[in-house]
Amino acid sequence: MNIYSIFQWAEDTRVGGWIRGNTWPFPLIETFHILALAVFVGALFLIDLRLMGVKMGGITAARMNRELNVYINWGILIILVSGALLFASEGGKLYQNDAFMPKMIVLLLALVFHYTIHKKAVATEQPPSWGALAGALSLLLWFGVGAAGRAIGFV
Repeated sequence: MNIYSIFQWAEDTRVGGWIRGNTWPFPLIETFHILALAVFVGALFLIDLRLMGVKMGGITAARMNRELNVYINWGILIILVSGALLFASEGGKLYQNDAFMPKMIVLLLALVFHYTIHKKAVATEQPPSWGALAGALSLLLWFGVGAAGRAIGFV
């Protein structure tokens, strides 16, 4: 079994066929995908700016993370589910797209980073000395996911 067969299998699923065979599912799913990305990155942007030392009315990065974490987690969930649906609708096409695999690699790196190092950086009221670096790297990774995702439509 090679990687192309996985892409083709996804495209051959009933869900993929249904999305491709109708006018509105793809644009609606993509709309939710992009809106979830905007909510997620917006919340994360505030937390990461705070980690990088931007003053926000005395609110710590840890408190901000507690308040916004629900938006981050729901955003990630919606992004992953809607992304899987979009993938199912055009697996064969994505296999040939030079921007898709870099997006998946950066997405994996961003998720691992977010749930390990970033989580540790925002865990305490006083961010660690490397907190600013964690915030900057977090933003870099997630903006990389978004840029590579946008490139899929142009590559």
